[in-house]
Amino acid sequence: MEDWARRTAHTIISLARQGQLAVAREDLTGLVESLRRLPKGHRTALIALGYRRLAFWMDWQAEKNGVPIFVVEPAGTSSTCPRCGAELVEVGHRRLRCPNCGLEADRDTIAILNIERRTLGKMGGSLATPTAPQMTDVNPNRWGEPPHL
Repeated sequence: MEDWARRTAHTIISLARQGQLAVAREDLTGLVESLRRLPKGHRTALIALGYRRLAFWMDWQAEKNGVPIFVVEPAGTSSTCPRCGAELVEVGHRRLRCPNCGLEADRDTIAILNIERRTLGKMGGSLATPTAPQMTDVNPNRWGEPPHL
């Protein structure tokens, strides 16, 4: 686990340095402590992710290589619409839809957009409203959910 975290962090920071980019991540320092309230099976699976080790090595590599790293609060990153700020509703396995503006995406995509928005806010910039058209040519049943027509 330690070697994986170190190598992964090195790769991420090296790519950021080459592209003269900043790196953003969520502050999940309380993750392991909060896992004590979960059922044993969930605890084991989440602890195995090694997020703490990856975060440690990313921070270390970023400082060593002069890459800016931004840490944002995780609250609401995967449940708030990155377009309008409304609370999202679940429409399928890991898929969320905004009842206000209609944006629909995977919860990881939503989280990435919200982390980017918060990071740009810390940098004094802003993120333009996501304007990419809804993907209609993708088979929505790949997650076992009904088509959204």
